[in-house]
Amino acid sequence: MTLDTPTLFTCVMIAEFAGSAILLLFLLLWRARSRACALSLGLCSVGMFLAGSGTFLIALRGTVPESISILAANALLIFGTGLRRCGIAAFLGKRPLIWVVTGAATLWLALCFYPPFFESFLARVNYVQACLILSCLSIVAMTVRFNREKLHSIRFLGVTTLIECAAYVWYTVNQNLLRLPDFLTAFSEDFMSIFLVTVLFAMIMTIVLQVSMVVERSLQGFRDQALQDALTNLPNRRAFYDAAEAWISGRQESGGRYCLIVFDIDRFKSVNDRYSQAMGDAILQLFSRVLKDSLSAEAVCGRVGGEEFAVFLPDCDKEFALLTTQRLCRRFSVGCQQATDGKLVVTASAGIATAECSIGLARAMEAAVNGLGKAKRQGKAQIVSMDLLTNGLLIKSTAAAFSRLKRKAA
Repeated sequence: MTLDTPTLFTCVMIAEFAGSAILLLFLLLWRARSRACALSLGLCSVGMFLAGSGTFLIALRGTVPESISILAANALLIFGTGLRRCGIAAFLGKRPLIWVVTGAATLWLALCFYPPFFESFLARVNYVQACLILSCLSIVAMTVRFNREKLHSIRFLGVTTLIECAAYVWYTVNQNLLRLPDFLTAFSEDFMSIFLVTVLFAMIMTIVLQVSMVVERSLQGFRDQALQDALTNLPNRRAFYDAAEAWISGRQESGGRYCLIVFDIDRFKSVNDRYSQAMGDAILQLFSRVLKDSLSAEAVCGRVGGEEFAVFLPDCDKEFALLTTQRLCRRFSVGCQQATDGKLVVTASAGIATAECSIGLARAMEAAVNGLGKAKRQGKAQIVSMDLLTNGLLIKSTAAAFSRLKRKAA
């Protein structure tokens, strides 16, 4: 098959219709999609179908009335390309702004009823290409600014759309330089082949990437769920260990200190048995909110057991860790009383381990858990701090009753 301009033009049209069908089929079959992904696929599918319909009508130019091959064809092309932009916006969590696309297509129809504009092939080319270029540039800008998940498929889509935009610019520049009288004359020019090959490549890549970005987001969601506690939305044990160990390994050569705090909610089983599991879940969620609202951005927190939570404080000393622990225990206890109008008093005990970066997280966790056990044995609502030597041996432990420290912690 010879890749002349009619063949390339036909390939572009087929790619648009095929892309519409692929995206629609994927929308129906991919069950893991979110609402934003479903809306994005729907808008992009409809957009490609309308753009393909416009391309088909343009191909009929000279055999059908100009009201169809010019007015309707380009209106569909403008509106369809704009819907693709709306689909990407929906995927990235932005408003689609379909009214802007509708306005551009409506303005095209209105201008075509103005004879000087309709009779000027160059004016029509400049308007249509300007709409396509602006749609592409808008997509590129969104992929750069709003890709908060840092999806690779979105980045590649931005590059592909920029290539498509370059093709429209190439076509517009050549039309303005050569000032060809009509589309059929332009069809035989050499620059049309380059334009159509570029658009075809961009169209195929766009179809692949629009499917890929939905799959990538779904897979990223699965990974996040695997590293997140479903009840509290905190990192689970695995995610907590990974984050803390990554910081420690990065500081082993330069040195530094860190603190590890392990919390346990006192008499949690009795609360569950007496007030139901729903109350127990609410208490766990309250403690997670206290951690999120009270800790700095550098701190790492997670749910590492049933009613056990852990906090990793980088570049921290014993005094700061103790004050932080007191503050968290105090806020949790006060929050429980406020949430139940004083009917339920729940406290937490904690073990603290202070260690050098040369000491692994497992040893610090062991020391903190030992401190927590000691706090529990001493009557609960206690904080026990454990200091470790550079070889991992325990220096000493310091215990404090939370009831005596609550005023200072508040």
